[in-house]
Amino acid sequence: MVLSPTGLEPLLARNLAMHRHKAFNLTTFVMVFGLVVFISAGHHYARGQEPALNAVLRLPEGVKMEALSDPKEAAKVADRMEKLYPVPRSEAAQMLIAILRGSQLEGTDGWFGPASSKYGYAWLAKLCGVDPKDKGIPKGKFTGAKGLFDRLDRDGDGAITERDLDWSDRNPMVMQANFLNRIFRRVDGSGDGHLTREELDAMFDRLSRGRDHFTADDFRQAFLPRGSGGFSPGDAPTIPTLVKGLFAGEIGSMGEGPAVGDKAPDFSLEVAEGQERVQLFSLIGKKPVVLCFGNFTCGPFRALYPDVEAVFERYKDKANFVMVYVREAHPADGWKMEMNTRMGVEVTQPKNREERKAVCGQFRDMMKPGMTVLVDDIHDPAGTAYSGMPARLYVIDTQGKVVFKNGRGPFGFKPGEMEQALVMSLLDSEKPAKQGVSIPLQTDEECWNRLPRLETGTKGALPNWAKAVAEQLPRTAAAMLELDLAHRTKSPLDPALRSKMRWMVAKANRCDYAQKTALADLEKVAGPASVAILTGNPAQWPQSDKAPLEFARLMTLDAPNITDSFFESLRKENGEQKMAAMVLLAAYGNFQDRLLLGLNIQLEKDGPLSPLQVRFDPAAFQVAPILPGQKKVPGLLAPGKSVVPTESAWGKLGYEELQARLEKQRERQPRLPIPTWEEVRKNLPLANQSKPTRIVWSLVCNGYAPELAVPWNITTRTMWAESPQDRVFEESLFWIQTKTMQCNYCMGHCEMLLEVAGLDKAGVAERTRKLAGNDWSVFPPEEQVAFAFARKLSGMPWDLTGEDYRKLEESLGKGRAMATFWWLCRGLYMTRVSDGFQLPLERENVFGDMGAKK
Repeated sequence: MVLSPTGLEPLLARNLAMHRHKAFNLTTFVMVFGLVVFISAGHHYARGQEPALNAVLRLPEGVKMEALSDPKEAAKVADRMEKLYPVPRSEAAQMLIAILRGSQLEGTDGWFGPASSKYGYAWLAKLCGVDPKDKGIPKGKFTGAKGLFDRLDRDGDGAITERDLDWSDRNPMVMQANFLNRIFRRVDGSGDGHLTREELDAMFDRLSRGRDHFTADDFRQAFLPRGSGGFSPGDAPTIPTLVKGLFAGEIGSMGEGPAVGDKAPDFSLEVAEGQERVQLFSLIGKKPVVLCFGNFTCGPFRALYPDVEAVFERYKDKANFVMVYVREAHPADGWKMEMNTRMGVEVTQPKNREERKAVCGQFRDMMKPGMTVLVDDIHDPAGTAYSGMPARLYVIDTQGKVVFKNGRGPFGFKPGEMEQALVMSLLDSEKPAKQGVSIPLQTDEECWNRLPRLETGTKGALPNWAKAVAEQLPRTAAAMLELDLAHRTKSPLDPALRSKMRWMVAKANRCDYAQKTALADLEKVAGPASVAILTGNPAQWPQSDKAPLEFARLMTLDAPNITDSFFESLRKENGEQKMAAMVLLAAYGNFQDRLLLGLNIQLEKDGPLSPLQVRFDPAAFQVAPILPGQKKVPGLLAPGKSVVPTESAWGKLGYEELQARLEKQRERQPRLPIPTWEEVRKNLPLANQSKPTRIVWSLVCNGYAPELAVPWNITTRTMWAESPQDRVFEESLFWIQTKTMQCNYCMGHCEMLLEVAGLDKAGVAERTRKLAGNDWSVFPPEEQVAFAFARKLSGMPWDLTGEDYRKLEESLGKGRAMATFWWLCRGLYMTRVSDGFQLPLERENVFGDMGAKK
């Protein structure tokens, strides 16, 4: 690094001599000195698509560690490594080759690179309604609180610009901060990330050498980097030391951790003080989560940790913060740092959990963290899963997905960068669902004229969602009205509890219409005080409500990862019938919310409306099982150009892994005993009793909650009969949804139904392999548009816009678009049921004997 000879030294000397503060952290240090430091930018690594992880990393056969002390021999080994691990290489392979070529881990080679984030200037500008091409986002356009604006406006000029959000090493502000971090650590004699008056006095005495001042040259001599890589004397590592540290996981994890957009890996770890275990899964959903990985012997981490604590203090009411204590970076029996020794930080690598907790205790005594500290198990499951060694920061959103991941520590460990991502995550979680297409609604009279004949009840005000569907699917809309009545009046769940659970589903989906309707239902049965408690502080919720409400939230946001133990505890408390009703309620809520959000359904003028107490002519509905016929089996096109943008995370979960998951689902033990056909048969309408079913999904739903399952069956079958679509296309759409939602059971059914539609096993494999990848060009353009819509509706319905649905209509036509949209909403019901019950996938095709006749 090159330091400009102007500006820094006299100003720093003058301010150090005049200090009066007892203690201040690194951020304060930077602000006090107001320095202008210019450092050569060096290399900036902008990585493209993440390389696939190579096979298990190892040195070539016959290489002895001691031989690597010779740089020439090490370079020869690097040549061999490049042949053994061709491009694209894993990050670990890149780092090992860089070390063998003489890297001193200066942050410019190997696996070091920039952070990755869902957010950036373009994202923020769009949120604030500003053209990204404009020069900045002024305060008047910012959608959040003033305090949040100030954290993003890094240079304090009154506007948020790309430069404010740029944390790359080429940004002058980052250059200054990097150099000041180094100075700070040299002055911080205790290594605790705080400068005391005594430490500043000691530095002044050392530089002034008995005088009443020191000069710029004195300062340069003391702080300009000397020796290899700028290390302090005795700290520069040898190649064997670094190679050993790499394989021991001390300089970093061999794994690469989750990418932005991936589901955050769950873990359960002990707290630093005590035996209690905290599961990450339990913290996700209500607030964003900040994960901080670090250890005692990493000097840069200790220096910067107070900045993480400062972020914690600013946002502890808005986000959950957790530190995970991981493997030591510089133990006395590894890459030992003399600077650590001088600071009294000298420990060997712990060999068991108790030893690690003891070392963590030393860290806690020195750093006094305010956030919860968890200790990774001795084999580093969390540190490895997140590539957390030696130090790393993550932000996880309320959906449990990674939205920020800083570059590998220590160089990528930038608390300010994490804070900005957290601020934007808070803005993201607080924004309402986007406005979808506004479907022209018929009047009540017009809609009643299209609906089937009433058998009982009177014609009253219709909910807007029924009016939206009835124009194209009037019989289906009628069945939906009876289904809604069943869930809101006939469920075995306590009326107050089912209203609360329905509200939680809607809240997780950011569906305002459904939230207001659920609260209105709750007020009718439990009064306004119950509504106030539910919408207030969750800590004040009745204890009996907390687990069911958490179950409803998880069923909406992370159904595949609900634990068997959690399900079983609810079953013991509520019984099998009510447990099944909870699953079906959450499934129905996710179906209905997708419909409301995707069509931008607004609350009725006099709403929320009570459920309509009506019954339609049964002849209007398809009661018996049905599978529409398939006239022609479509083939795949020649590869060409995709008409929809790719998503890098989509292709990471490949076909082979998906097939392995299907096999695992076949071995799954169900959470509820599977009823026999004879037990189920008596719960069904007469039209359904003659033909036995082997479908586990049907046996469980109809066996435990027929009052909810039968209306759903009729609604789905009526839609199939009213608007039969291409079966291969429909099941391909549903397959996209099952991959998005990670529903193995339903994915297996998709493949069975593709066979029923006419594809052989090879054809099913070829089609689903293409669907699993990023190249959809072998499918017709209109189907590609529908696949992209399916993925978005399933994963992030609140981000749907009117443009999304308009594209669907333009591609498929008005009638087919509505049928496709309804089918996709239906998919969110099916997957939630399957994952809620964790049904075992049948080994034989259970749809082969289903007829297509009414």
